[in-house]
Amino acid sequence: MYEMRAESTDGRRRLVWHVLAKDAGASALCGFLLPAEPAVPGGEEPETEHYCAPCMDAFGGVVQGPPNGLSGISA
Repeated sequence: MYEMRAESTDGRRRLVWHVLAKDAGASALCGFLLPAEPAVPGGEEPETEHYCAPCMDAFGGVVQGPPNGLSGISA
């Protein structure tokens, strides 16, 4: 199972959503090391939110599996 975690930037007014790697502690699929505990949101709503593109690309590759014709079995 994968977990999504939002981390704040720019003085806690902008959230970036990362995908945490399976069984890798606080390492996101993009390689970013997240704090052990998620950041506690402040009282204000974030101005913007977006998803980490490298995390989304890596997750998409995991979900899609290997390209057609590549089963991992050598001929």
